[in-house]
Amino acid sequence: MNALDRITPDPAIDKFVDTSFDLSDRIHEILEAKGISQRELAEMLGKKESQVSKWMTGTHNFTIKTLALLEVKLGVSIFQVSSGAIQPINKAVEEPVYTT
Repeated sequence: MNALDRITPDPAIDKFVDTSFDLSDRIHEILEAKGISQRELAEMLGKKESQVSKWMTGTHNFTIKTLALLEVKLGVSIFQVSSGAIQPINKAVEEPVYTT
């Protein structure tokens, strides 16, 4: 057993990574639908294109302020907070495969 085998997965980190990629994918979809390039988005936001490019990798830790700015400039919702019934996070649980 090596050191990597002893690392316990952190579900919060997994959720963070999944959400980060979901956000960047959503922004990509919006830009494509609106015909806006990353360069144009950077200009709209008063940011450098390199900064926007980093955002789009899926590993950026977006602040609520940045998400709000993106929503205002793009005119569409990127991130929604639900109200109403409380729903558990759906976790894909792999069933063991048994062979005979």
